[in-house]
Amino acid sequence: MADQDVNLKTDVALIKKDIKQIERFFAKFDLALASMTEIAQKVAVQGEILKNTEEKIDTLEQRMVDHKEEDIRRNQELNRKLEEHRDAAYRDHDKVAKESAANRKERNEEILSQLNATQKIVENRLTKFDERVKVLEQWKWYIGGVGAAIVIVVGNSHWGSIIGG
Repeated sequence: MADQDVNLKTDVALIKKDIKQIERFFAKFDLALASMTEIAQKVAVQGEILKNTEEKIDTLEQRMVDHKEEDIRRNQELNRKLEEHRDAAYRDHDKVAKESAANRKERNEEILSQLNATQKIVENRLTKFDERVKVLEQWKWYIGGVGAAIVIVVGNSHWGSIIGG
């Protein structure tokens, strides 16, 4: 009977020890799970940031295309108007040679100066858009690098040693 009491006490002590180890295991498991959840949330946030950045870049690219098309239409209109002015200048030249020659020269210089001014404005706009797109592309690569680093760190972590198993 004494042997049975000793065996029973030993078994109870071993069961208590096992229960404590299981409790420690689950405590570590809960901590690891919380850490993984936090990392997953951060990765999701970074994914949203990347998605938003890509959408902004796409929007800016579309705006650049729209502005370029608008500038092409404006240049075509200016070219059309320039042709109209040239035709008028040639008709005027036929009517009054000396007087129309002076007027035609003045009009052509004015149109060219307006075209040059418009071209400078367009070039400045395109330069600004290029700079903005470069900044957004750099952000895109930075966010992608941070996301890749997080994935590499999470992938290379030895979860067995972290959990204690």
